[in-house]
Amino acid sequence: MFVSRADPEKEPPLVTSNTILAAEYPVEKLVCYVSDDGGGLLTFEAMTEAASFANLWVPSCRKYKIEPRNLESYFNLKKDPYKNKVLSDSVKDGRRVKRD
Repeated sequence: MFVSRADPEKEPPLVTSNTILAAEYPVEKLVCYVSDDGGGLLTFEAMTEAASFANLWVPSCRKYKIEPRNLESYFNLKKDPYKNKVLSDSVKDGRRVKRD
């Protein structure tokens, strides 16, 4: 996956992170390249944080079959994404993901 960025104010790093996390492709087969034309350090730090968070987020989405993976959409849901998927550790995991 190639993601091109130009202006960090018009294209906030969070939007780029959400786009990458929402990819519907097996993570072990996905490589993402981010091309940045102006954000530099800001984009680098944001993508580093996103990659770190993805190590927690993507396995949790798989485990509990959470959709959407896009964080902005997920946290704006009006319903509980864990409803009818309750496993003994789902509430604890859900809180940890939201806190992180």
